[in-house]
Parts: sequence; C-alpha cells; structure tokens
Amino acid sequence: MRGPEPGPEPTMEGDVLDTLEGESKVQQKEGGLLFPTLLTIYSYACINIIYFLFILVFLSTELQASQILQNKKHKNSQLDKNSDIYQEVQAMFDTLGIPKSTTSDIPHMLNQVESKVKDILSKVQKNHVGKPLLKIDLTSEQAEQLERINDALSCEYECRRRMLMKRLDVTVQSFGWSDRAKVKTDDIARIYQPKHYALSPKTTVTMAHLLAAREDLSKIIRTSSGTSREKTACAINKVGVSFSTVENELIISYLMFLQILTYFSFMSW
Repeated sequence: MRGPEPGPEPTMEGDVLDTLEGESKVQQKEGGLLFPTLLTIYSYACINIIYFLFILVFLSTELQASQILQNKKHKNSQLDKNSDIYQEVQAMFDTLGIPKSTTSDIPHMLNQVESKVKDILSKVQKNHVGKPLLKIDLTSEQAEQLERINDALSCEYECRRRMLMKRLDVTVQSFGWSDRAKVKTDDIARIYQPKHYALSPKTTVTMAHLLAAREDLSKIIRTSSGTSREKTACAINKVGVSFSTVENELIISYLMFLQILTYFSFMSW
C-alpha cells in the first residue's frame, strides 16, 4: 500500500511569511485601523507609493475637517455687528451704561451684562425689583404651549392695533376738511407721516416679557379714572382719547390675559 504523498518541504521563507500573515490578521482585528493595508505594508516591509498617498489623503481630510469644525465654533461666538443678536446685546449695553465693546464675542459681552446687572442689584434694596409674576418653572412642553397662546394673542392684538391705526388716520384726515386746514395740508402731512410710519401693527410682546414681568404689573390704574383725569384733562383730551393711552391699556391687558391663560393652562397639568 502506498502511504500519503509527501507534501512540499517546509522552507524558511514560507515559515516567515505564514508568521507575518498571522500577525497581520491579529493586528487588523485588534487594532481596527481604517486602512488595514497599512499593516500589510508594515508586515511585508513593502514600499508602495500609492498606499502612502492614500494615508496622506486621509490625514489631510481629517485635518481639514478639524479646521472646519474649529471655524464653526469661532463663528458662533463672533457675530456680524449688523446681526440682530449683536444689536440686541448692544442695546443692553446702552441701557446699562456699559461702554461699547470692540469685540463681537457674544459670550464675553453677556458676561459683562451679567456682571453689570449684579453690580446694580447689589446697590438697591432687596425688594426693589419685586417678585416675578410667573412663579413656576416652565417645562419644554409648557413653553411650547405658551408660544402657541402668544401667537394667537398676537394675531388678535395685531387686528386691534390695525383698527386703532385706521381710526387714527381717519381722525387726522378729518382735521383737513375745514377751509382753514386745507391750506395747511402739507404741514400736517410733514408732521404726521413720520409718526405714522414709525407705528407697526406687529406686537413686540414675547415670552421674555412674560418671564420678566413683576407683580406690580398686575396693579392696573385706569387712565380714565377721576383721579387720573384731574391731571390729564385738557381742551383736546376731553374730546378724544390719545392713541398711546389706548395702546398702553391694550398691552397691559394683553399681558394680564396671557398670565390668566397660563395659570388655568397649568391647572390641568
């Protein structure tokens, strides 16, 4: 009987290649590198310019991605001085008497505002600011519901304000019906038009006003009461109510109604 045919005789070169191939697979499995070919290059000590170019391209793209992310972080803190956010922060600077900042770094500017507010509050009495009108912390769901309520009230307020602006236009136009006023039509238009275009039917009341409202806002003093009219009555004011007075009453009523809706909405939660 014939025995099994003898296989190829082992050589030193074959043993070395098998050992290197086994080590390469282990390193690929445990290392988890993005380019397993790199291990093959290292194991066999082969110099192939194409593989090195692949690695160079990969490292270059990683560097570019890091630079893009770093620039995005820088842009988020450095805003254009014509942006709305920068203008709002600058308005706070003007109100608090803070010198204008030469930088547009928003976090740094907000830190200055916070420091100034704390400094001002430390110089007044403890009850000077008053307690907040809204005494509960809002969840994200409650904040979204209040935003929807605010949008509905804003539409109603815009309708009312458009009506008041129309009434104002009609009233001013009626002043020009007399013969004496017809010769001064241009003078009336020159004085009235800038004030008219400064008015906007859109409301400026936002959620921030509700959160910043204090208890003293709930104390409404009617401008038409006897005590108030003693100092505000005049020959013109006896005939009509000023536009600003009606507007202020609408804003106060708007905030109070929003506060009432907030209270009853949270009762069901």
